[in-house]
Amino acid sequence: MFDMRRRAFITLLSVAVATWPLAAHAHVKWFAEYDLNKPPLSIGQVLTGQFLYIFLISVVWMYGFFWLDRYALRKGILEDAVRRYTVSEPVAFTVMRVAALIFFAAIGVYGIFGHAFFLTPELKTDYRWVPWLQFVMALCVLHRYTVPLTGLGIAILYVAAITQYGIFHLLDYLILVGVSYYFLAVPMSGSSRWLMSRYLVLYATTGLTLLWAAIEKWGYASWTYPLLEREPGLLMGFEPRTYMMLAGFFEFNVTFMALSSASLLSRAVTLALFSIFLLAILKFGMIDAVGHLLIIAILFVLIVRGPTKGRYFLVLEQKSLWTEAYFMTGLYILAFVLVFISYYGFHFLAYGN
Repeated sequence: MFDMRRRAFITLLSVAVATWPLAAHAHVKWFAEYDLNKPPLSIGQVLTGQFLYIFLISVVWMYGFFWLDRYALRKGILEDAVRRYTVSEPVAFTVMRVAALIFFAAIGVYGIFGHAFFLTPELKTDYRWVPWLQFVMALCVLHRYTVPLTGLGIAILYVAAITQYGIFHLLDYLILVGVSYYFLAVPMSGSSRWLMSRYLVLYATTGLTLLWAAIEKWGYASWTYPLLEREPGLLMGFEPRTYMMLAGFFEFNVTFMALSSASLLSRAVTLALFSIFLLAILKFGMIDAVGHLLIIAILFVLIVRGPTKGRYFLVLEQKSLWTEAYFMTGLYILAFVLVFISYYGFHFLAYGN
């Protein structure tokens, strides 16, 4: 029976990965023209009948998912097996250091011999000190005691990018704020609370980055249309607008599930998300590989280390499964509305349109 369940799960996971819109995870600003000065599609243009219909399906899906999630948590399904293969914090920390080493060494060398950019490929700069700082940041992760300097360097580059590209643009990359904090707080990690806060911030900013990107796919779907024209196979038979709407829902929903579930389903969903990012590299090449290296490392850490104990703040042990699923579905709706309104609100504040 266990083998049958395992095979069924692997089959479903494989189907999900194979059918996921890969363009959803190729950051469009790295491959296509974009203009944040132009307003996104109006809310009325985004909230079509089709959009609302898929949203209602998502709400029902979330209810069923979190019922299963809490059931798996209460029954402790495969918890012992998962615990045996969970890596220690030092191993997870090493994964992040190696990813940072490769990332900053690569973009530093590219900046010295090519065209420098702050933290992501579209954030180009003429400042000659930027690639040299990135190279020093790469060296700093080699020793635990100098790792905070890498976190400080990320903060410096992030602020410098804001001065040139604006705060709204940099909200795309809140994950880098999380990585900065993760490295800066290393000296305080002797305290369990500080240690947990490093991973909470890391996971939370990763989630916010992906949720934010989902809204962008609705507001600025047209940015991706040229890419879809060049790669029509990505559409899987859908119209471009429908495809982008579905891509946004996929990204938003799976991110919320991965970061809010409390059972082994959290790792399973994250594994699917991780696999999709890897498949996107095969399609979009080295720019995508380097640009997404840190987020791929974070997803890997979430898979092999698991969520923090802070996740259980959302668990209502004294309530029924139905009530817990209802509570989490309500949080999904709240998150959906807040992120959606925040995207449009911050854009208006930044550009006035």
